[in-house]
Amino acid sequence: MFTRFLSGDSPKLVPWVAHLRHVMPGAPQVGAVVDVGEGAIVWQLVSANNRHLARSVAIHSNFEDAAASARAVIAAGADLFVELVSQPNRGSYGWFALDGDAPVMSCSRWYLTPRDRRHSIALALRSLDQAELHSGVRLVHQALRETAPEPYLA
Repeated sequence: MFTRFLSGDSPKLVPWVAHLRHVMPGAPQVGAVVDVGEGAIVWQLVSANNRHLARSVAIHSNFEDAAASARAVIAAGADLFVELVSQPNRGSYGWFALDGDAPVMSCSRWYLTPRDRRHSIALALRSLDQAELHSGVRLVHQALRETAPEPYLA
């Protein structure tokens, strides 16, 4: 699922970037939006019932780059290296995946137990193996989705 934010400083994009920076505090380009172009575009790996399994690390300025990024992560699938992270003071566990040295995907949220984190990783990696990008665009009006940041592109 692709989400387009109208600007790089969209109030709905701020929590997305904050999450990425907490998961990967040492990654210098995480959440950087240089040229807004068509808006800030991100992708998410979702299950058939729209459950968010993972999210892109990069924020793209156009749909073509976002789609290429998603395709590259799908292609890398089994070769991704998963780095485990935690916030001991908060009792939360997360993860992110690297393709070579580059972070490409992160957990969609924090987990309360290491077991939940392990299940999240396994589900995301299994889902990548079956992920498909479909052609076309479908705008979903924000009123139809309580938590929609801005129009969704599918």
